[in-house]
Amino acid sequence: MHITPEVPPDQAPALEVTALSVRYGRAISALADVSLRVDAGEVVTLMGLNGAGKSTIVRAVTGLLPANGGSITAGAITSFGTVLTGRSPRFIVRHGVAQTMEGRRIFAGLTVQQNLDVGGATRRLADVRDRQAEVLELFPRLAERRGQLAGLLSGGEQQMLAFGRALMSSPRLLVLDEPTLGLAPKLVSAIGTAIASIRERGTSVLLIEQNAVMALSVADRGYLIEHGRIFREGSATELREDPELQQRLLGLTEDAA
Repeated sequence: MHITPEVPPDQAPALEVTALSVRYGRAISALADVSLRVDAGEVVTLMGLNGAGKSTIVRAVTGLLPANGGSITAGAITSFGTVLTGRSPRFIVRHGVAQTMEGRRIFAGLTVQQNLDVGGATRRLADVRDRQAEVLELFPRLAERRGQLAGLLSGGEQQMLAFGRALMSSPRLLVLDEPTLGLAPKLVSAIGTAIASIRERGTSVLLIEQNAVMALSVADRGYLIEHGRIFREGSATELREDPELQQRLLGLTEDAA
């Protein structure tokens, strides 16, 4: 059984951000001329220190923050892709992009089952049961705790629930915002395994992370952002092995520890 995106696979990127600029108010530039791409079937990581601009990119991509310039498109329903710039979060979810937010943001007063139902709210009722079965196959721990209040789950289980809730919309692209934040090393490893499984089942991933070691262990490619600008990109292997970047990446990992 596979969690298959609704949009048919093709050669178009799952996400393409081109020359994106975002300002807070009239004077503060949060992002300047940012471009990045997630191809179909890829895990791409975006790394940087707190305040570098990672969360601003996430919020712009998912419709929570307006762009002041540039474009955001999701891969192809037509040969021109689907323009996400200026669209509502609901529109963006319906067109194949889902997000797990920093801090997980599960509904603590609802059960695991009810959280998954919320995740499937944009789907046709006939699809929800199949999507739920796929999610519970991917995360058996959630199946065991289906009737339990989400607020009583462990941190790792809550992160699994956040993943599962996002996957209920059957996305072509899953945006993961700091999924390992606050988790013990054993759980960080489990999250990396879950990301690899999600990609294998047909969903591209944009992974926002400070933990460079974990991020580059699961990603195909990566971007490093500083002061609202992309200053380095390359394959995960290139970024791991580049002597000029090793100290910076180690610094990111130490900050995330």
